[in-house]
Amino acid sequence: MMRTPEEERIFHALSQITTPACDLSGVIEQAGSHRRARLRPGRPLAVAAVLCALLTIGAAAVGISGAWRYFAPSLPQNAVETVGVSQTAGDYTLTVEEAVVDDGNIMLLLALRRADGGAIDPEASLTTNSMNLRLEVNGNSFGRSTEYQLSPDGKTIYICYENTGTPIEESILGSPITLTAEGVAVKLWNPGDHYTRIRCDTPVSLAPLAEVEIPDFSEVRLNDHAEAIAKAAAAVGVTLQLPMAEDFPTLTIRGAAMTDEGLALVVVREPCTSGDLLCTQVACDGLVDTRTSGWYPDVSSRGVELEDGTWAMLTVFRDGTLTPEDLPYLEAKVSYAIDRVLSDAPFSLTFVVNESSGLSVPLPETLELNGVALHPTDLHLSALKLTFSFEDYREEVEQAIYTDKLTPVLHLADGSTVAMGRSYSRSEDRYTTVSFRAEDADGERLFIDPGQVVSITFGNLEIPVEH
Repeated sequence: MMRTPEEERIFHALSQITTPACDLSGVIEQAGSHRRARLRPGRPLAVAAVLCALLTIGAAAVGISGAWRYFAPSLPQNAVETVGVSQTAGDYTLTVEEAVVDDGNIMLLLALRRADGGAIDPEASLTTNSMNLRLEVNGNSFGRSTEYQLSPDGKTIYICYENTGTPIEESILGSPITLTAEGVAVKLWNPGDHYTRIRCDTPVSLAPLAEVEIPDFSEVRLNDHAEAIAKAAAAVGVTLQLPMAEDFPTLTIRGAAMTDEGLALVVVREPCTSGDLLCTQVACDGLVDTRTSGWYPDVSSRGVELEDGTWAMLTVFRDGTLTPEDLPYLEAKVSYAIDRVLSDAPFSLTFVVNESSGLSVPLPETLELNGVALHPTDLHLSALKLTFSFEDYREEVEQAIYTDKLTPVLHLADGSTVAMGRSYSRSEDRYTTVSFRAEDADGERLFIDPGQVVSITFGNLEIPVEH
């Protein structure tokens, strides 16, 4: 995506910021200019205390912000509807500016601003380690994808939200749509490798664990006894401090055990705060054998509850050849998932959209693709995607479509064509839904005006589109 000169300046400035691998003093100092958030990790969203606005939205021919250019420059303006629902919570204002909706899919343009109108932290986000953004319609929660873009004046962060996967069965149109966000935070990460956690270069020696008897559960299945194994390992009474113990002292290694999958460690993983920093979890990424420099990455972890109610992870490592005899020579490398919380005041905004960006296309009773007779029930075309519904089992549909990577082609009124790209399939009982997105020759997503489509070619079938 091309940036404006002002955005490029901001991006360049951000790229110069470095985060120490283990020493958070620089991060804390940087966070000092922000209000100290009231941290209540794990608290439920106090919906009753949140202002909800319920509005009915009319069609809008022109977007009110122009910010779609950051995320969907080909989006037809007649598919966009103005929403304009805002809420201020704490020091921030969240606005649902515009929406693109068809029966079962939705894409939203959100705007996050400081309530005082000042410059916003360029890394402020609603989707971090500790903060979640959710959309609910008719009791259905969506999977989501989000993209973020800072405005040229540095005062607004635009967010493109889109539901992922396949559409829901009930129509979104005319139904209350509720968007909730738990707060605003900055996810801290390692700038060099874009790793989503803070890596610690300082290793943790496992030698103290060699001084006690390590429980041996190698004769039972780890999957069936994970919690019992973790409790026995923690009961030995050896606790190892981790590199960021000064900031997050409760996050520790509580013991080790032998399992049928190899040596395992018990790592405490409960949320922990330090000022306006919130660590949601610590992970043991792997073990180093100091004798050989051999690296044993983690391969799986199971969530367990210890005797004192502490939440922990029982982590095992690749190879499975390590034993308690190796403990004096092993070092653990850990990483932390940390947010700098800007506000823990939640948002909840409710609105209704009545206009669809799509249209339904009549289909023949039988559709033959690659020699397979399918029975379509619906074809829906919108600015977001093209969706077929079949009264056939998923295996039959996938055989007909995916064997030869068959995709539809849209024929437009100006004589041009658009090939559909990525597809998503879903099945329930006997019914199967397959959705396609339009893409250009480089694989970049396109947004099509359904009103410009005159026909659709799919295999050996040409489907006319009447308006």
